[in-house]
Formats: sequence, C-alpha cells, structure tokens
Amino acid sequence: MNPSEKTTQQNSQHAASEHDEVGAMPPAPQPARWKLALITSLAAILAIGVFYLGWTPKANQQRALAREVDISKSALPRVRVTLPREAEELTDVLLPADIQAMQETVLYPRTNGYVLRRHVDIGDQVEAGQLLAEIATPEVDAEVSQAAAELLGAEATLESEKANAHLSEINAQRYRRLIKTVATSQQMLDDAEAALLVANAKVKLAEAAIQVSKANLQRVTELQSFAKVTAPFAGVVTARSIEVGQLVTAGNAQTQALFRLASTNPVRVFVNVPQVYAAHVAKDLKAQVVLREQPTQDIVGKVTRTARAIDPNTRTLLTEIQVPNDDGALLIGSYAQVKLQLQRDYTPLLIPSSAIIFNSLGTQVAAVTADNRIALHDVQIERDMGSEVGITSGLDPAESVVINPGDRMSQGLHVEIDK
Repeated sequence: MNPSEKTTQQNSQHAASEHDEVGAMPPAPQPARWKLALITSLAAILAIGVFYLGWTPKANQQRALAREVDISKSALPRVRVTLPREAEELTDVLLPADIQAMQETVLYPRTNGYVLRRHVDIGDQVEAGQLLAEIATPEVDAEVSQAAAELLGAEATLESEKANAHLSEINAQRYRRLIKTVATSQQMLDDAEAALLVANAKVKLAEAAIQVSKANLQRVTELQSFAKVTAPFAGVVTARSIEVGQLVTAGNAQTQALFRLASTNPVRVFVNVPQVYAAHVAKDLKAQVVLREQPTQDIVGKVTRTARAIDPNTRTLLTEIQVPNDDGALLIGSYAQVKLQLQRDYTPLLIPSSAIIFNSLGTQVAAVTADNRIALHDVQIERDMGSEVGITSGLDPAESVVINPGDRMSQGLHVEIDK
C-alpha cells in the first residue's frame, strides 16, 4: 500500500470515528480537478480527429474537381475524325415492288339465266377456251326459236312478193301491146305500170325483212352461245363468285362477276425507280427479286419496259420486270423487293451518318482543317444507306470529317484530334 492510499484510509477511519461520536453523515468525496480536465481534453482531441478524418477527403475531392474544371475550361475540345471514301462505280439498289399477273380479267355473264353447272373453282389451272360454267337460258332459247320462225316467214313472204311482181310484169307487158292497137285505155296501162312498181318494191321490202330476221337470229344465237362461259386465256382461277342455281343477268356490275382469271407464268414485277437512278435502267437489265418469306431463293428476271416518263408526284420511273414462275412460287399481289445493279455517272463520297449536322442552315458536315480548326460545309446527300450516307457535293475527299460533331461545333472552333 503506497503512502497516498494509507493517508486516504486514515482519513476515512478518522471520519468514521467522528461520525460514530457525533452521529452526523460526512460530506461526499469530490473528484480531483485534474481528472476532469484530462477527460475533457481527451474528448476534444477525439472529436477533432473524427472531424479531420471526415472533412479532409471531401476537401481534397473538391480541390481535385476544381482543378479538373479549370483544366477542361482551358483544354481544347477533342474530336474523332475520319476520311471520306469513294463509293464503287456499281451500286446495288434495293427497292420495294409489287408482283402482278401477266394478264388478269374478271369474267361477267353476257346473257340472262341461272347457273346450271360450275366446272372450276379457285386455284384451278385452266387452258384457253376451257369450259368454266354453263348458264341455263330458257328465255333466250325461246327467242332463238322465235327468230328462226320469223326468218322462215320472211323468206316465204319474199317468195310471195316475187310471184306478185312477176304477175305484175306480165300484166304490164300485156297492156303495152294492147295500147299499140288501141285495144285498151292509157289508164289501164298506167295502173298496170304502177302495180308493177309496187310489186317490185314489196320484193325489196321482203328481202330487207329477211336481212333483219337473219340479224335478229344471229343476235339471239350469240346470246345463247354465251350460256357457255369459257376461259379467254390460260391461267389460274383466283376468284369465284357464283353457285349452281344462282340467277345472273348480263352486265358488268361487280355483284354479277363470275370468275377472276389470272395468267401467272411469267409474272410482272412493278418497281418505282428513283429519278437519280432512272437514266441507268434499260431494257434487258437483270434484276433480282427478294421475298422475305423465301430469303434464300434465287429469283432473277429482267427489265422488259419502262414508262419512259418520271412521275411528277413521286419523282420515280415505273419499271416492269418479267420473272419466270414455273413453280408458282411468286404469288400475284405479293410484296417483294427488287435488287438492281446500276452504273453510276459519278461516285459520291461516303461518310458516317453520325457526321451529318441538321440545323436551321441546312445539311452540313464539320471538317477539320490543317490547323485543327472546324470548317462547316454545306453538303448535298445523294443517298442514305443507314450507317453511311453518300455526299455528292460540298466536301473535299482529302478533308477529315468529325464523326460525332454534336451541337458544340462552330465555324473556326479550335479542336484537338483524338488519335
């Protein structure tokens, strides 16, 4: 036990003895002041250390950020550039197209009646002159019989009028002889001559009536022949609008259509070629037809004719391409694409699509000069090919073009090329 502890113990014993003697509670012991000061100092040092550890990294970060801002303000904009490249003289042009039949027609009834028989249906291949349907025409049949009878009556009338004319001729000759011997009067001779003229006229009238009867008979006979509906050309039945027993009337109303017939081998593919390529489209130019549903099939045709005029509304040249269709794979009415390989009169410069600037001044490209300054050029676009565009004017092949100019590019801006 050290002296201080002994002193403290003695003081405690002395205080206890006094308490026993007097009977009063001694005062509570007070901590030493130097201990409180030590604890307070340690707490302050700890708080300062924690504050310093949290504040120092943020301060360093703010100073670094300020330095970067100052550097970026004073540094030159960095740009990526590329050189334009010349396009090939031959270019492949892919254009939308429509597949149509070589011939296509709608068959309408030419006579009145009802459908007696139907021999074909949709999808059937037919030959020219093949019987497609039969129409029962009782009224027309009766008209044919009546016209034939009228013709026979007209022929009989002609024979009768010829006989009357012959008799009138004999009478007229008799009166001519008698007038010479004054055996008859002039009145009788004039009546005989007039009767002869009337008889001859009736003969001509009977002959004309025969012609009318023949024409009428021919008309109703042709109407009767229309009861057999035949194919005007070889092809495929693509639509049928009749049923057996259906009443039909002569005419071309849409509700009276019987069949739709199309010739599908070969087929015609129509494509609208833009004006920029129109001059290079010529007869016998090969064309490849691409179908989305048959991408691997090689379908080749050739140009057979063009409209030889630019459509003022679309600025395109209507072009017809004939394609063999022996297997029937090309369905009329289908959408297709046509690939044409065309010769260029001039070769445009190709640059990335991202290099184009569209603003209120028009279409521009940002080029970098030899002293690393921006030069904005107005350019003319020939064709947009997706990732690249063709430039026909306004750009020098030796100039480097900014790939992603953005809105910050201005005329004469000093830049640094990112290599």
